Amino acid sequence: MMTRARAAGVFSAIFLSSSALSDDGSGLKISAAVDSAGAFRLGKDDRATDRFDIREAELILVAPVDQTFDGVLSAAAHREAGVSVFEVHEAYLGSSKLIPRSQIRLGQFFLGVGRLNRFHRHEWPFIFAPKVQQEFFGAEGALDSGLEYSFLTPLPFFLEVSAGVTNGWTYGHAHDEGEKPRKPTHYGRAVTYASLPGSGGAQLGMNYMSRIAASGDRMTLGGLDLAAKWRHGGVLDLLLQGEVWQRTKTPRNGAVERSLGAYFFPQSALTSQFQFGILLDYYTVLTLKDLAGAKVSNSEQHVVPTLTYRASEFSTLRLAYDSSVAKQTAQADMKNQIAEVQATFMIGAHPAHDF
Repeated sequence: MMTRARAAGVFSAIFLSSSALSDDGSGLKISAAVDSAGAFRLGKDDRATDRFDIREAELILVAPVDQTFDGVLSAAAHREAGVSVFEVHEAYLGSSKLIPRSQIRLGQFFLGVGRLNRFHRHEWPFIFAPKVQQEFFGAEGALDSGLEYSFLTPLPFFLEVSAGVTNGWTYGHAHDEGEKPRKPTHYGRAVTYASLPGSGGAQLGMNYMSRIAASGDRMTLGGLDLAAKWRHGGVLDLLLQGEVWQRTKTPRNGAVERSLGAYFFPQSALTSQFQFGILLDYYTVLTLKDLAGAKVSNSEQHVVPTLTYRASEFSTLRLAYDSSVAKQTAQADMKNQIAEVQATFMIGAHPAHDF
């Protein structure tokens, strides 16, 4: 791990040196994104950091490598447990020209499953990851090194299928080397799109992921994700976004654990620059039992009203209120109230994303 000063120095050197090449005619696009966020207790017993920090500063370079491949590099300096870390997020070769109707990624990348996991955190429509995202993928998302292949089927409707296999030595957003897994991380996704009345569109994805760790423990994930948008004149009038996931953990020795989590986020435009949304978040361990072997009812629920101000596509300010309650049989409810704030901005030619 690097100190804050060293991480900032490396980040600045890369940005300045690469900026000097931005007009060389190679098609190189350079951008930087800064994401600052804070969480503050509203009661003395609530749980929050009571800090506002630069969560991450990310440098992104995208360019054609040659007539067949494109290259993507993103590196970020961010704080973790009070320590500044500088690391590569994504570094891969990609191509849509090597095989007809296909997209290929080879290198390190955020795994192409679900909705949130396919986007960098500063591009999410809310400030902090829902409970299901944190538990199943991590606060930022799951990334790894490997190969991902997507194919657009020649059907009369839109259907794209993807499959990937990655090292699997670690899972999530880990910084340790891990151990060689018995079966590497592998996943699949099928996504379809449909136009909706009123200039809208919806994308529905079905996802599967599995791995067997070096210890012999197996993890399997299955889930659905949905995103529906209505736009008029470049303004996002209405957004409906959600995911539901179930995870099964089968240890080499021990009882099987099944968990279920979901979130739903409706957001509506108040004006051309202000949007208001509410994050509804639910998580439960389906197989939790007490010492006598009886099933224990449990859940964690969050309701997070979120106000967003976007002066343009390059800057975002957010203010949110997170009211949560954790329930478990024979225990008192644990309630938490937190005020959240976020400021993000982007500089340069940020690459476009799919729907």
